[in-house]
Amino acid sequence: MLVAFLCFTLFSSCKDSRASSLKKQFGGNDAYFMALKALEQNDEKNAIRLFKESTKKSNPKIARLSAENLTLLGNVTERNRAAKILETKYGDDQALLTSAKIFFGQNEFSHIISSTSKINLKTAPEKLVELRLKSLLKKKDARLKNELFEWFTSRPLTQTHITFYDEYLKALSNSSKTENILNSAKTQDLPEDIQIMNFRILVFNRNYATAFNEIQNILNLYKNQNSQPHYQILSDIGKASLYGTGDFKTSAQYFESLASDFVLQARKLLSQAETQDSAQNLYELAYCAYFYAARLYDRAGRFQEKAVQRFKSALDCTTDSERFDNALWYLLNMQLRMSTDEIISTLKKYCDRIYNRAWFDDFFDNFSVLLLRHEKWQDFYNVWKLIDSRASEETACKYAYISGRILEEGYGETDGTPKTKEAVAAYTRVLSGNSSLYYKVCAIERMNIVDKTYVTDILCSGGTEKTFTEDKNSQVLLAGYAAYGFPQKIYPQWLKDRTVLSMDANIQASRFLNECGKFDSSYSVQSLRVAARTKTSWSGKIPYELLELNFPRFYSNFVEAACAENKISEPVLYALIRSESFFDAKAGSSAGARGLTQLMPSTAADEARKLKLPADYNILDPQTNIRLGSHYFANLIERSENKSILSALFAYNAGLTNVRRWKRPPKMSMDLFLETLPFQETREYGRKLVGAAAMYGFLYYEITPAQTVRELFK
Repeated sequence: MLVAFLCFTLFSSCKDSRASSLKKQFGGNDAYFMALKALEQNDEKNAIRLFKESTKKSNPKIARLSAENLTLLGNVTERNRAAKILETKYGDDQALLTSAKIFFGQNEFSHIISSTSKINLKTAPEKLVELRLKSLLKKKDARLKNELFEWFTSRPLTQTHITFYDEYLKALSNSSKTENILNSAKTQDLPEDIQIMNFRILVFNRNYATAFNEIQNILNLYKNQNSQPHYQILSDIGKASLYGTGDFKTSAQYFESLASDFVLQARKLLSQAETQDSAQNLYELAYCAYFYAARLYDRAGRFQEKAVQRFKSALDCTTDSERFDNALWYLLNMQLRMSTDEIISTLKKYCDRIYNRAWFDDFFDNFSVLLLRHEKWQDFYNVWKLIDSRASEETACKYAYISGRILEEGYGETDGTPKTKEAVAAYTRVLSGNSSLYYKVCAIERMNIVDKTYVTDILCSGGTEKTFTEDKNSQVLLAGYAAYGFPQKIYPQWLKDRTVLSMDANIQASRFLNECGKFDSSYSVQSLRVAARTKTSWSGKIPYELLELNFPRFYSNFVEAACAENKISEPVLYALIRSESFFDAKAGSSAGARGLTQLMPSTAADEARKLKLPADYNILDPQTNIRLGSHYFANLIERSENKSILSALFAYNAGLTNVRRWKRPPKMSMDLFLETLPFQETREYGRKLVGAAAMYGFLYYEITPAQTVRELFK
């Protein structure tokens, strides 16, 4: 009720003028939102009328939502009629799915079979395929056997496959023609499609040893049919070989042989001027066989060079970008255990073909640690130059910043450019690129930029602006949810439409949820998530307001009191809470940490005793949790070497015992030391905390990012 009141007051204080104003603002779209209001009041008859009006007068997006809502209202006849209109008017997979759900509930199986006859079993929504197959099963349609087999062999297996398959087998067992066959003790006596699907299920259930014993039988089935195994089946054979036997070398050699045969057949097809598609399908099978040969050689432990060769053979066989990235990722991560020179050689040969650059961020993070720990300063600089336009922006800017620091410290050589000039160029690359906040504020500190206007311009920049297709209809929908008082619908809809929303629409959504958060804290969390994802995904200049929405000061009275009590920095405590829980007071981790500051119950109990809190304190109460967490953090500062705030933050994440084991070389700066920490989670945690603390200091406390970074890195 409070949220509804907020929505009311945000737009008008007079009910009649508000309704008139909204109708004028939203035109024909008004009927949709009024229909939702009618549903809130349990006025289904009026809601149906308004939704029907909306299908004719609203913009295409809202008209479709209205059509979808009509399939859920009225009597059976009305719902069925609405479903038929939906599938006829739109006809895409999503419309067919909505319609199929309605008709399946009414046992209209024949209609589902007819309407879904042209769907692609490999790419259609899983639930839509399931409803089609269930309808075929209900009608005992002869097409079921082939379509089920295609569904099973053309896409990764899921629990939906397993559940329907059990239903299918139960129906077969009730048939006198198949009962004896299905109850056979010998696998080879089962129908061939059943054998292959059973094999897939063994692998899905990780029953690898049993699956491994079935491999030869499965391959023989395809051989007897004079056909090649489906890609998904060959991949399952690879998994069964990886985890179902200890003889990795023999299995690797077998996959090598398979791959060679596929390549020979592909070349033969090409020489006979057969279709390109048939040859490429064989090359993709060769990719799969080479990929698993490589992984098996790697697991064998003594054949790394063979593994490298087979990974490269796989890379040369595929034209599928995702498969290419997958094999290259495995190759590079394997080479982390071998030689940095080998990694650099691989990058030189293949990094131009990387498709999903962000897929390799974790590898480049681990590679960075390896290079820095072994003091391979020159290699680090050379890798930056190699990947600058080929890795993700975040990774490229990270390597740029660290390369600048390496040059500043006097390590490594440039291509002839003076080191100081090259270091400035590296920092400038960070400041102008779409880097993470951490490296931006660190570069600001190294460049000693203190002018507020200049700093603001840097923080509001985000690299080169990407091409963007805006959907104004989606923006109208979000604006309507806000204007008519449906805050609960904004975040779910934003998740669906965020890639087609303008910056202004994103900010409006975040701002509105932020206001609603004054009455329901769950909306505060949603506001922050909208702002954070918008900032992360957006390229080009952003408004200053988005920075403020990204770094809100929720629970400010509790934070101020806790900081005063424990003599700690407000920007740092805000940064800690934001990083730990995203200001979600109900947050809980898989390890058991709870609340805004993500305290373990045992730690909270210790701090509660020190603070003499009542035995029935509530760890999820925001004020209590912030007080406990800040007291614990202040204690970590006191116990850290030189009372280092950053070391205390490391300890908050990884434990004080671990931090004391991580000895920083005397001459290594704190920022370079952070990059060598053994825990990836703690490295990223440190980066987030430094960046967030710098932002809170700059936005609210007249503290420059340079000052914050220097204070934390002391």
